[in-house]
Amino acid sequence: MRALVIAAMGAAALFSPARVDACAGCRNPNMPITRLEAVHLAPGEVRAAAILGTTSVHVTHPAGCVDPANCTEVPVQPAYLHDQRIYPGELRAVGEVGITDVLGIEVHVPTRIVHTTIKYATPGGAPYVPVDPEVHHRNETLAGIGDPWVLGRWNRTVGGVLITARAGVSLPLGHTEPNPFALGDQGLRHQHIQFGSGTFDPVAGFDVVRPSLKVQITGYGQAQTSLYDNRHGYRAGTRLLAGLQAGRRLWKTLTGGAGIDVAHEGAERWDGRIQQDGNLGRTELLAALSLVQSFGDTSVGMIARVPLWRRIVVGDEPPGSLSSPVMLGVILSHTFGRRR
Repeated sequence: MRALVIAAMGAAALFSPARVDACAGCRNPNMPITRLEAVHLAPGEVRAAAILGTTSVHVTHPAGCVDPANCTEVPVQPAYLHDQRIYPGELRAVGEVGITDVLGIEVHVPTRIVHTTIKYATPGGAPYVPVDPEVHHRNETLAGIGDPWVLGRWNRTVGGVLITARAGVSLPLGHTEPNPFALGDQGLRHQHIQFGSGTFDPVAGFDVVRPSLKVQITGYGQAQTSLYDNRHGYRAGTRLLAGLQAGRRLWKTLTGGAGIDVAHEGAERWDGRIQQDGNLGRTELLAALSLVQSFGDTSVGMIARVPLWRRIVVGDEPPGSLSSPVMLGVILSHTFGRRR
């Protein structure tokens, strides 16, 4: 376990990408969801949890026209640089109820907050004020509920291995915006950040845990996909997460873990089209380190995830660059009615 932690920390320090090429429209920040580890709940047992996740994203991309005399952008202005910082955060409330020895129900209710800042500069680095300074980006803070999940859960222990499977649907309660690219083409103020998908999306996942070994091994996977366009013509990209984690007790009720996650987000679509300066998709390989402290039926956990490798599809538009060095999560959970 010690060797695995050292290897994960060393790999994160050595290979974490500082900046990568990015699509000019990476402005609807989604981050991999912080997981709540699966446990068996007997009939009548209830677990309540609060999961806080946050990160920082630094995006720069070119705009304007190298040759203003032959330019189709609205409005016409010389080439300049967008320098944007995005600070997304999510507080996810989770409730789980055991119905039978093998069946249960889960409800997830996320609340999102996104703070953004923007600066503009000439290609030489001098401050610049665009003709339309608040059309694309603004210094602002947005907050609201995301799309809740309602899931059915199945648990069974087979040969000492706890297997958990979940399936359900997301409810379209998060606020969604009209097509920002159609508005942008007209030079009108618009918003790229979506708080939900605006559609009923199937959600599925699994956990496989071997708890009886000296080192506990956990494998997991999760998927959410949009099957149709919402009322604005928006279809969110498919989101996938899979990972493997090893954990062991470090001291009394303190547990440490190290693992690897693979996260993927597909391209978003507007009116059936993938916009070349929009979110075209990304894939990330993340190193994860965690600590969990138990106090009887209550536990507090922290997790840090660092990208080891990141690929963002850039399309035909001149690419920008993106940096997001670490994702942090804090988990607080309590189980009620635990059988002794």
